[in-house]
Amino acid sequence: MMFYLRFILFISTFSVAQIGGSYSFSFLNLESSPRINSLGGYSPILIDDDPNLALFNPALINSSMNSLVSLNYVNYYSDINYGSIVYKPIISSNFHLLSGIRYVDYGFFEETDEFGNIIGQFNASEYLFSLGSSKVLFKDNHHLLSFGISTKFALSHLYTDFSLAYLMDISLLYINYKSRIHSSILVRNIGYQLVKFRDGNSENLPFELLLSVSNKLEHMPLRWTVSFQHLENWNLNFENLNHADELLLENKTNFGDELMRHIVLGLEFLLSDNLNFRFGYNNRTRNEMMILDRKAMVGFSYGFCFKINRFKFNYGRSLNHFSGPVNSIGITTNISSF
Repeated sequence: MMFYLRFILFISTFSVAQIGGSYSFSFLNLESSPRINSLGGYSPILIDDDPNLALFNPALINSSMNSLVSLNYVNYYSDINYGSIVYKPIISSNFHLLSGIRYVDYGFFEETDEFGNIIGQFNASEYLFSLGSSKVLFKDNHHLLSFGISTKFALSHLYTDFSLAYLMDISLLYINYKSRIHSSILVRNIGYQLVKFRDGNSENLPFELLLSVSNKLEHMPLRWTVSFQHLENWNLNFENLNHADELLLENKTNFGDELMRHIVLGLEFLLSDNLNFRFGYNNRTRNEMMILDRKAMVGFSYGFCFKINRFKFNYGRSLNHFSGPVNSIGITTNISSF
């Protein structure tokens, strides 16, 4: 734990606190994995055969993902669609590599002149190309320490505007086998805008410092995960215009409220090797997206997975806003088995 604390302090000296909406390439925060979406938007920390977890956290890349390919699709709001493809090739027994492509399709838009006459149409889309690897630094019968890194290129094409960015994810994974505690610290989206939307106008990227802990209960088929998001910025509060006027005038926050905005909780009920159920809660999403007189289940999420023959199917449903949920589906298989 002292090692993690020193690592956080080191990274914090190079990071700048950001508030949502103050950076470009925000699509990097969209998660395409149904499993991760059903757990509140953050990955559980464990070594298993789900390549989507390793795309999120490169320290989780391992040999059990060899030859696995995963396809994911999300039906987002207002006819926006996005998804990903993840593949773990077999390189060698000592070197693990994971590749991934993510896309966001905003659809087609009508182009008009200043008088409202339709003169054509245009498309807007964004892409992310990722290549990650991991290395075991230390391992014995009771402990494991692993390091992971991903290099990423993000491309944004919005009408006539174009931008290209280079980013990196760096993570450390620590496992205590005796207590079944898995923990990880992840630094996401460290990078630089190679090609700017406007010459001379460099924009921030969606940097995040994340700490996550997972544990599989010894006598119950349950795994819990607690993630502490955006540790680089303690104060995640903002003026929410959906709240009542008196709340805006008071603008009161306390330590407990600020702490809860960082916490994301995920639960996995491991009923069998072929059937799992998942639930998640993101307190920050609930506070930012709910309407006071229509809170409903905003901030909650759920999903499940089942396996049939060579295929594992995943489904996630995120209740991000009262206007409607976001559904995500995915399928994973081992291509060497065909």
